[in-house]
Amino acid sequence: MPANDIWFMIALFIFGGILMILELVMPGFGVAGIAGILSLIAGVIVGSSVLTSGQLAVVIFLVFVFIVTMVVLLYRSATKNGRISRLLFLRTSAVRDEGYTSTKNYGDMLGRIGVSTTNLRPSGTGDFDGIKMDVIADGQFIQKNTKIKIVRVEGFRILVEQVHDDIT
Repeated sequence: MPANDIWFMIALFIFGGILMILELVMPGFGVAGIAGILSLIAGVIVGSSVLTSGQLAVVIFLVFVFIVTMVVLLYRSATKNGRISRLLFLRTSAVRDEGYTSTKNYGDMLGRIGVSTTNLRPSGTGDFDGIKMDVIADGQFIQKNTKIKIVRVEGFRILVEQVHDDIT
C-alpha cells in the first residue's frame, strides 16, 4: 500500500466531509454539496486501489452513513424550525390591522350610483362621480350609459346592478 494513496484517500474524505457540512450551513443544493459528494466518491475510488475488499466495504458503509446523516440534517435544517428555515421564510405577516393591504378598500363606495361607460356583460367600466372603476354586473347584462348602483364589494370585485327609476 503506497502511503501517498492512503493520505490522498483520507484527504478526499476530509475535504468531502467539510464540503458536505458547508452545504448544511449554506441554503440550497449547490456547488459545495455536489463537490462534497464527488470528493467522497473519488475517495472511495482511490480507496478501492489501496484497501482490501473488507476494508473498502467498511469505508463505503461509513461514507453512506455520513451522506445519509448529512441529508437528514439538511432536511431538518430546511423544515419548520431549522436554521435554513429561519433564514429563508418570513415569520411575520402583513395583516390589515397593522395597515397592510394588497388592494384599495372600496367599501366606502357601497351604495353609490353611477353610469356604465361600457356594456357590462358581465364586466365593464362604470363612472361614479368622475371615478372610473372596473365593475361586474350582478347577474344581468347592462347596456352602456345605464344608471348603476354598487351593491357589493369583494376585494377587487365591485358588483353593480341596474337602477330602475320607479315613476309613481
